[in-house]
Amino acid sequence: MINKNVMYSLRDINIVPKIITNIESRSKCNPFVTNIEGTKDGFLPIITAPMSCVLSDLNYKEYQDQGISTIIPRTIDSKKRVDLMTSVFCAFSMSEAKDILNFPIPENNESYYILLDMANGHMKEQIDLGKQLKNKFGEKIKLMGGNIANPETYKLYELAGFDYLRIGIGGGNSCLSSTQTGIHYGMASLISDTCDLRGKDYKCKIIADGGIGGFSDVIKCLALGADYVMCGRIFTKAAKSGEEIGDLVNYYGMSTKKAQLEMGKSCLKTSEGREVILKKEYTLPGWVENMRDYLRSTMSYCDSIDLREFKEKAECRLVSQSTSSMVNDK
Repeated sequence: MINKNVMYSLRDINIVPKIITNIESRSKCNPFVTNIEGTKDGFLPIITAPMSCVLSDLNYKEYQDQGISTIIPRTIDSKKRVDLMTSVFCAFSMSEAKDILNFPIPENNESYYILLDMANGHMKEQIDLGKQLKNKFGEKIKLMGGNIANPETYKLYELAGFDYLRIGIGGGNSCLSSTQTGIHYGMASLISDTCDLRGKDYKCKIIADGGIGGFSDVIKCLALGADYVMCGRIFTKAAKSGEEIGDLVNYYGMSTKKAQLEMGKSCLKTSEGREVILKKEYTLPGWVENMRDYLRSTMSYCDSIDLREFKEKAECRLVSQSTSSMVNDK
């Protein structure tokens, strides 16, 4: 069967400015949200991918100090993640998350911040486990699931009580899932189609995840309705404390055999990821400053004071291949 509805990537769209804007300066625009734990304001709507080449338990606060939400990857020792999961989102496998069902309900102001980290978020097992976790811990757990590549699946995560859902399969720069399996849904269409299914009072927030190439990709995801955008390669290329611009770094997906070994697996599975060598091109504070200013600039073009208004007012239009190349291939 062939569904003849065309799917589009982020390269296939641009944002059209409003006819006129009442905003006198981009500095008047507020591009900030609360972090994904819901504990601090002043964060950009951006999250680090839970990849060991991006983040560790030693540098995650450096990202947070720059207003970027973080998720501790599964390559970090499980006991360390359990210690951290009351203060920062941590990724867990399905078997690890099942053990959390036996944990006590957090006391006082603490909560558990859990990502069920699976490549295939369409598995019923993940949704069922999420229901169990939510039934036991209620508001004492913030739960993230995914990844999915079918908009209709969002409804199941919303009904199960998930707080966040990662959407996007195979688009990541180190991911070969779509290349090898044929499973894919263009990111622009996936965000738009998923957002179209949300009710007015939705609770499960959408995280666009995979293949985010630069500032405009982040902004397009938000214009289409995503609540947050997850980035991996972008942050791998950012020099942090102790690193210099020009340093070489290994960038690899979490399904690669390298990552499997880091997670302590002895029986290695066929990889749907790859390893590449990247160069540090900019500093983390420099990238964050540019991201903030470019987002504010786009919001001013769209006559939007805050992100809620931006998502309501932003108009995305399909573009020709030649127009896309002119804009994206510089």
